[in-house]
Amino acid sequence: MATFTNVGKMLFNNRMTDSNCTQLPENRVVVPRSGDRTPLKYEQLVAWAVEQWQATYGETAYRVVWASESPAYDNALTRIKVGRKIGSKTRYGGYRALNCPHSISISHLHNTSRTVRLIGSVGAYAFRFEQGTRSFEVIFVSAHHLEGFYAHGTVAVALVPTDALKVWADFEALCDRHAYRLERSEKVYIIGGAEKAFEPTVAWDDVILPQSLKDSLRTEVETFFKGGAAIYKQLNLPPFRKLLLVGPPGTGKSMLCAALAKIALDMKCLVIYISSADQEGATFDKVQRALYTATHSQHPVVIVLEELDAYLREEDKSQILNVLDGFEAPNNRRGALLLATTNYPEVIDQRIAKRPGRVDRVIYIPEIQDAGQAEQLLRRYMGTQWQDAYRETLSSLVGQTGAFVREVALYARMLALNSQVEIVSLELLKQSIQTLTRQVSTSESFAPRRPIGFPQPANAANQESA
Repeated sequence: MATFTNVGKMLFNNRMTDSNCTQLPENRVVVPRSGDRTPLKYEQLVAWAVEQWQATYGETAYRVVWASESPAYDNALTRIKVGRKIGSKTRYGGYRALNCPHSISISHLHNTSRTVRLIGSVGAYAFRFEQGTRSFEVIFVSAHHLEGFYAHGTVAVALVPTDALKVWADFEALCDRHAYRLERSEKVYIIGGAEKAFEPTVAWDDVILPQSLKDSLRTEVETFFKGGAAIYKQLNLPPFRKLLLVGPPGTGKSMLCAALAKIALDMKCLVIYISSADQEGATFDKVQRALYTATHSQHPVVIVLEELDAYLREEDKSQILNVLDGFEAPNNRRGALLLATTNYPEVIDQRIAKRPGRVDRVIYIPEIQDAGQAEQLLRRYMGTQWQDAYRETLSSLVGQTGAFVREVALYARMLALNSQVEIVSLELLKQSIQTLTRQVSTSESFAPRRPIGFPQPANAANQESA
């Protein structure tokens, strides 16, 4: 069955010319007979569109083509004004909504700090175009082809006069540019998850990592957007920077992403977070959607992609390499930066991780390096309970993760509550550390499922792999 997801059509890019668009024979459409298999969604849409065409335009010749769903997006419908020039001799004449029983108009909401935007819409429309004294219409219809609340798959078709394919291709490209151009917001744009799936509320000073590592990462982000993107353009390269944070679970990669995203918002960047928390899961289509949005943004863009390894499916390998090599990378003149993380770098293909340029920097986020870092973390999680006597435990926290220290503090407080005391004594803190250390050493659920593939740095100053 030929179906196209949102991003599948983005990849195809929907340049509807005679040589590269999928077409049915002129004025012909195959409709399943009664008793045959249930019609596929795109066949239903085409059959309905053909009825509309014949009722309105009679025997006027047309072609049936696959279409991008972008003409139905609210951003395209409201931003493209009547009279807009399409090509050299054609102007846009507006649209009228059509009542299609197979396409229920449904939109996704994007709540920015200033307004609410409708995005990702489907629907049926007749788009009108003017060429001198002649006018003509294109019948367009898009619909979800999966049932349920998370009906993420869409398909779109258009019936176009045979001599107007180039006009429709130009109009569709214009719709693409407007549909996926998001206004900058103080909120993060989420792909695939709830609105609050990722909130960059972490202050930079709250990130507890070796100072040299923090300074290096912040400089990397700020330098790229303050002038680095221009260097890419001078070299005729898409200004697309890719950073990969690696390290054991619990070392603070997510917190670091949130803090860097907050800095990016302060720098007036559009921040996109790719989530696998919906029914669709971790699909490379979501990555492509983010890249496509970044391409059409009028602002610099930061894309946050946690657990990159979950998105690297074998069937998507060629697309992944094309993106990382720059063939399908976002060409945003203000710059786009991908901030990705993984707990298991060894599952990332060597063609990705070891070839310079595909990932610009691979940065290791280590466990607790010394007693000073351990004290910072323990002070944070013990809060007002902190006692100088706790320093006796710091050596046992070196080599552990920040998540481990957080759980030590929480469990110690639970022990105190169970003992009906308000203050966590040094003995209770030690008991918490001993219990959780044994748990980590014996429980597979706490240990990494695979050994970390990139070598750990010899010291805190050596934080990255080329």
